[in-house]
Amino acid sequence: MRNALCGVLLCGCAASAAAQGTPVTFEEPQPVTVTGFAVGRANYDRVARSNSFTAGKIGVSLFKPAGEAYLFAQLTTALEGGEAATEIDNLLVSWTPQRANRWTVAFGRFDAPIGFERDDEPLNLIATNSFTFAYARPGKLTGVQLHYTVSPRFELWGVAANGWGVAVDNNRGKSALARAQWIPIPWVTVGVTGVYGPERDATDAHQRSLLSSDLTVDRGRLIVGAELNVGREQDPAGNPTWRGGAVTAFLRLARGLGLTARYDQLEDQDGLLTGTPQILRSVTVGPMWYFSSAREGIFSNIEHTRFHLPQIALRGAVRADWSSQPFFTDASGGLQGSNTRGILELVYIF
Repeated sequence: MRNALCGVLLCGCAASAAAQGTPVTFEEPQPVTVTGFAVGRANYDRVARSNSFTAGKIGVSLFKPAGEAYLFAQLTTALEGGEAATEIDNLLVSWTPQRANRWTVAFGRFDAPIGFERDDEPLNLIATNSFTFAYARPGKLTGVQLHYTVSPRFELWGVAANGWGVAVDNNRGKSALARAQWIPIPWVTVGVTGVYGPERDATDAHQRSLLSSDLTVDRGRLIVGAELNVGREQDPAGNPTWRGGAVTAFLRLARGLGLTARYDQLEDQDGLLTGTPQILRSVTVGPMWYFSSAREGIFSNIEHTRFHLPQIALRGAVRADWSSQPFFTDASGGLQGSNTRGILELVYIF
């Protein structure tokens, strides 16, 4: 009797909804997926004469699909200068129309689609970022992004953004980005990106232009990622320029064990990016021990590769830096022309 009554009620609800033109579904709404990562480090700095342990960073991500769209948000708390600060690291609303599924429109704050390196530690193969990533090109953008998949091997991007890494625009102008990405063979990805726009505070003058190219090779046991950036800023005093490049190689030695090396060079001869006319170079080498695989999600693979992110990774690195001018601050507050650092980094993805 109770089952019959329930059936009648369900049929009645369905009939009422149909009469009002409302679609009926008994599917449960898709839940919000929570993922994230945590980073702890031990550091040694020869010039600063310091060594320390830090529980330095935690990022919490929320992913919510909603029909043809999804929301991705990431809050990151990081320790900088001895103080913890929380920021909206990513906030992305993305829409892919069902009838035009080659197109995707996204709005918010996101990683700039440039190069091989990324801001978040799980998405890199080595424990430090290069000078090229830090100075020569934007790592984050805030704005609107249009992505078109021409074919499985060719993609296009167009972006209008506030500027290089700024969450709130520092002038009235906008920066434009265009990118083309091609996969000529299954294990090679080639990208070319152009960026143009004003980047100085409170002025739309001094337009900055950047041409960036990147190459990723994934041969299973060997992964190589390289990028080259060439830029210029318009200035009546002489149009300052810069060049930066980095090459990263990862070799899988055994199951759960790999070795990573990177060479990095930034030529900032006019001092526009670093404040000092100089050439910066660095060499970083270190092993990576990793265990288990992180579950599927935003943090799933090193970009443009089949390397699935490990749930736990322990990375060691020795980094040697050089500059053509004194640049690295020592323990007394003076500047030195070279430095050596040791890093031991633990990354956990949850």
